[in-house]
Amino acid sequence: MTRPGSRNWSHLVAPMVWAAIALAVNAALWAPMDTDPELSPLSLTISDFAALDRGGPIETGIALLGVASLLLLVGLVGAARALPVRGLPSVLLAVWGLGLVVAAVVPTDALTTHLSGSAYVHRYASAAALLLARRLGPGERRARSVRVLGWAALTGAAVMACSANLGDRELIGLAERVLLGCEVTLLGVLALYARAPRAAGPVLPGRREMPEQERPATRGRARAVSVTTPCPAVPSRVP
Repeated sequence: MTRPGSRNWSHLVAPMVWAAIALAVNAALWAPMDTDPELSPLSLTISDFAALDRGGPIETGIALLGVASLLLLVGLVGAARALPVRGLPSVLLAVWGLGLVVAAVVPTDALTTHLSGSAYVHRYASAAALLLARRLGPGERRARSVRVLGWAALTGAAVMACSANLGDRELIGLAERVLLGCEVTLLGVLALYARAPRAAGPVLPGRREMPEQERPATRGRARAVSVTTPCPAVPSRVP
């Protein structure tokens, strides 16, 4: 059963998350061309381009994605029956969203300087989403999609780490964009769970809950049968 008014706003969570993802992806794809066409997005990370254009579309897209992630967390908690997100998964999703917001606010270093603590926020704020993909309990129909996206994001993170530490940052931009693409797609899939209505109470296994509109008619028919059915005559034993 669905509680009255439980879907007054929850059905808007998924479209808002999808819109924020579209804006963030558009900023990540087109902003490098506006910053400097000679810079290669395959060898530079998104935060490298953000350092060259403070307050530009890249940082705006990151902030939108962080806010959308926090909004998605609220929607998933409301649809806890469709997706059990309470506990560690909710903490990881909150860290992911807050990390993106902080990454959009905290300035990163220039391309020629060493990494500082604030710069690591830009590079590794998405680490929480990798754990989230493996710990969330997905539904039956979307379980395979969530697992595939989670493993793809984990592979992208490993390739990005190898490129940064062993490969002299070769194709690190491509690895990061594949990683973030898997993560934002995962957020889009999880947004489908936020559209599920909140349940009023648990349903016992093996029992099908009867629709509300059928219950009064059923009770009415039961009362009619009890009133109109005559009682069988009891034979008297008195001679």
